[in-house]
Amino acid sequence: MASPTRTRSTFLTRYACGEPLTEDHFTTREHDVRELRANEVLLQTLALSVDPYLRGAMTGLDRYYIPQFTFDRPVHSMGVARVLDSRLDGYAAGDVVLGAIDWSDVSVLSAEEIAGRPVSGGALVRLSQPLRPLSHYLGVLGTTGVTAFFGVVGATRPRRGETIVLSGAAGGVGSVAGQIAQLLGARVIGLAGSPKKCEVLTKQLGFEAALDYRSPTLTDDLLALLPNGPDVYFDNVGGAVSQTVMSTMRKPARVIECGQIASYDDPDGGWTIDIRPIHQHGLRLESFSPSHYGEFRAGAVAQLGHWIDVGKIITLDTTYHGLKTVPTAFLDIFRGGNVGKSVVLLDSTVG
Repeated sequence: MASPTRTRSTFLTRYACGEPLTEDHFTTREHDVRELRANEVLLQTLALSVDPYLRGAMTGLDRYYIPQFTFDRPVHSMGVARVLDSRLDGYAAGDVVLGAIDWSDVSVLSAEEIAGRPVSGGALVRLSQPLRPLSHYLGVLGTTGVTAFFGVVGATRPRRGETIVLSGAAGGVGSVAGQIAQLLGARVIGLAGSPKKCEVLTKQLGFEAALDYRSPTLTDDLLALLPNGPDVYFDNVGGAVSQTVMSTMRKPARVIECGQIASYDDPDGGWTIDIRPIHQHGLRLESFSPSHYGEFRAGAVAQLGHWIDVGKIITLDTTYHGLKTVPTAFLDIFRGGNVGKSVVLLDSTVG
C-alpha cells in the first residue's frame, strides 16, 4: 500500500495564561506528509490520551516546569499508533507502538523528536499482540493508572482502616486511586461534580460514600461523615474544594498533592495553595509525580494489569471519535464532562 501524502493535524494557535482555554485556541488543518528520512518512522494514529497536565504546556510561560508547545508543530500527547513505514532501527511496518504521538491522522517522527518527549520516557514502546483495549494502555495501564498507583502505594501508603477523602474521584486518576486505596484496606470517600458521578463511585466502584463538591454545605457534609476529619486527603483538584477539605482535618492527618486542575487557568499558570489550614491544623503536605518512581513503572503496570484481569479494578472511560474531537475531549476534562479516563479513537476498527 502506498504511503499517504496528506494528513490532518491539530495545532495550538495561541497561549492562554490567566484565562480559560477554548476550542478557538486550536486549529485542525490538512498538510503534506514529508518523505521519510533516515532514523524516522511514519505513524498512523489509532488513539490519543488527553490529560490535565497538557494545560501547563499551553501557558506560554518559559519558566513552567514542562516545555511549552509551539505553534508550528502539532500538539502531542500519549497515544497508540501503527507503524506504516520505518527507517528507524527496531521498528517495522505493522508494529503497534505506545508513546508521545502527534495530534495527527498520520505523522512522521524522528529519533530525536521521540527522545525529546519526556512524557513518554523518550521512547516508542512496541505493544505485544493480541492487544488489550487501547483505552487501557492510555488509562489504567498508562500514565493515568501509574500516577494513581504511585500516589497511593508510594506517597499515601494507607494503613488499614484509615479514611481517605479523594477529590476528582470520578476522573481518570481518582477512580483508579480510590480503588487501589480500598484494596489496601482504606475507607474511601470520593468527591465528584454531580449526583450521577457520586452514584458511579458508590454503586460501581464500591466507595464507602461520595459527596458532590458543588454542594454549598460541603464542610458540614464532610463533618457529618467524618467528625474528626479524614486521615488522608488525596488532592487531584486544588482550589476552593481543597481548602474546604483541609479545614476539616486534624493532626496527624496528611495531604497528598497529585494535581491542581482547578487552578490551571489562573494567572501565572496557577498551582497556588493557601497553606493556612496546613499550618493551623498541623497537617503534613507531600507532593509527587510518577516520574519520581520511574524505575518501578514496569512493576506497577504488571500489578495494575493483574488487578484488571482478576476484576479487582474496574475501568471507567469516556470515548471520543475522530481527530477533530481531540480539543473538545481535552477541554471537557476541565468542564467536568468526563467520567474516568478520556480517550480519543481515530481508527474505527480499534477499541
